[in-house]
Amino acid sequence: AVNRSEDDDRKLAALVARHGPKGQEPLEKAMKRSWGAIRSRIQALQTKGAIPRPGDAAAAAAASTAAGGAGGRPSVAKGGGGGKARKAAERPSLPGDAQLRRTEGGLVALEATAVDAKLWAGAAAAGWTVVEMYAGGSKSGNWKYISPAGVPCKSRSVAIELGGDAAQAAAAAGREKKAAEKRAQGQPEKGPSLTKSRAKELVGRLVEVYWDGEDAWYKAEVLRFDEASRAHTLRYTADGYECEEKLSDSSWRGPLPRPTARTAAKRSREG
Repeated sequence: AVNRSEDDDRKLAALVARHGPKGQEPLEKAMKRSWGAIRSRIQALQTKGAIPRPGDAAAAAAASTAAGGAGGRPSVAKGGGGGKARKAAERPSLPGDAQLRRTEGGLVALEATAVDAKLWAGAAAAGWTVVEMYAGGSKSGNWKYISPAGVPCKSRSVAIELGGDAAQAAAAAGREKKAAEKRAQGQPEKGPSLTKSRAKELVGRLVEVYWDGEDAWYKAEVLRFDEASRAHTLRYTADGYECEEKLSDSSWRGPLPRPTARTAAKRSREG
């Protein structure tokens, strides 16, 4: 769970200015928190205007200033003018350091290797392209997936469905490969899928959440569930810290067995 102090919020704003709100690996590494907790905090800061939403120029300027004040580099170089420094600062951060190109309309598009990474192996060779939804959309991870016939898809899942059996098989193989790599490295996969009813059933129960930055599992009590944001409010048993956590985006396990009367009495005496 992300610490809600002003210093940590400034640090998170600076990191988002440099890596984008979907830069999972660098944000987890720097914040030492689970991805679900980081995403929840980013959304809260976006609501406050401390982190820009796509197309919000005023908030982007504020986040750039916050990034500089927190010791990070502003997203746009000072002093005005173009040049390599400005282009490097504005270059979106992509998984695997994928190279970008510009379409004739000036939008950012992914090169072939990045297209395959976003969709499935062989997608680029089959004629699929991946282009940002709007100017600057790549910085916040807003892409559209265009079929060989020129049909735009707003999500990867729609693109995979449109791609037919071959695309679905390749995407499934890619998911299994990633899962196998995580298992080989000892990294936990995402927790069980959560329907609305199951998410509500977790309230009042104990779960364990994996924090990637600390490579450890932490127990937490589920206090409530917000249907609108689909986030749970957790209280970590180690220190009593409360936060919102999107378990659907996190590695978690549970619910843990309810304590017996004897165990509960023992805990009460110890407390």
